[in-house]
Amino acid sequence: MKIKNIIKYLPAVIFCGFIFAFALFYFVSPKSDYSAQEKRKLSDFPEFTLEKLADGTFQSGIDDYLSDHITARNFFVGFSAEYELVTGRNGSKGIYLGSDSYLFPKPTKDSEILSQNAEYINEYAEYSSIPVYMTVIPSTGYINSDKLPFNHEEYKDNELISSFKNKLSENIKFIDVTEAFKEKAKSEQLYYKTDHHWTSKGAFECYNLLGNAMGYEPVDESEFSVETIDGFYGTSYSKSALWTLPPDKIELWSRKNQPEDSVSVEISDGGEAISSDSYFFREQLKNDDKYPVFLDGNHSLVRIKNSNAKGGRLIVVKDSYAHAAIPFLSQNYSEIIMVDLRYYKKDVSALVEDEKADAILLLYSIDNLATDKNLAYLY
Repeated sequence: MKIKNIIKYLPAVIFCGFIFAFALFYFVSPKSDYSAQEKRKLSDFPEFTLEKLADGTFQSGIDDYLSDHITARNFFVGFSAEYELVTGRNGSKGIYLGSDSYLFPKPTKDSEILSQNAEYINEYAEYSSIPVYMTVIPSTGYINSDKLPFNHEEYKDNELISSFKNKLSENIKFIDVTEAFKEKAKSEQLYYKTDHHWTSKGAFECYNLLGNAMGYEPVDESEFSVETIDGFYGTSYSKSALWTLPPDKIELWSRKNQPEDSVSVEISDGGEAISSDSYFFREQLKNDDKYPVFLDGNHSLVRIKNSNAKGGRLIVVKDSYAHAAIPFLSQNYSEIIMVDLRYYKKDVSALVEDEKADAILLLYSIDNLATDKNLAYLY
């Protein structure tokens, strides 16, 4: 009877033992404050106050803390993502897994912000004393639609970009790269597989397409040497939690026979300036997110000079897609002032006057253009 009773209650004993051991391990194991795979800071233990207890924020903070610091968290997050994938819920985390290990953020939707941004740009261009150029970069989901999974929301980048273009005044010289990218992507990888950004090849193709409209002759591809960096996992990988996918490679394109000390980069965020003699900040390659190797990532204002270039001074108002394109544009402009309106909260029109710029280029991805509310700072 005793043996039968032991056998009868053995599953319950094992289960309780597992729960106890798991809880014990949770409390004694070291806690990390950062997730390398998700590229984000994990939740801190919440501060306790009676006010936070009363309004529920303390309890919510406890839930976030426990979720972020659960034992073997990366395993469980990854297992959950794989389970959702095999059960037909591809895209449940806002990222589709396509063929050839491509990850695709879900498509951009039309928004009032797009129309509002067109108005801001028109208002600026109406009073601009210099040429205003603009290009909008389509998403990887639209350009690489042949690699999308069978079930997915429709990517309407061509319609969104065409509609946005039609809202712009004749004062703006719009360069539409959409169909050229669509064709080029049949033979070249223009976007990373684990990240939403374009590759250096994609940035180079845009640089070529901008040349005719902006009046410069692009440097031929053969004039660049290419350094390949392995082990890049981007933002789409972090969001998807599909940890078994292979990494991307980052390419750093450098002009052959570039004279020493001809390039200078100065970053100013209102504090002490950061200076470099290279477009590439190689210390960023040691980090989990390697994309900031291009011009050190997002800053309010970056000044790039190339004494070997023959062109004048260009202002680029942009999102992070521009970072990989500036090393190419800098071959044709002796000075580029790169402005990110998410951080630069001054009049761009005043900056143009102060710097005596020759032209201005607005370079945005369709994803950011549809959500960015900062273009009001143009004028």
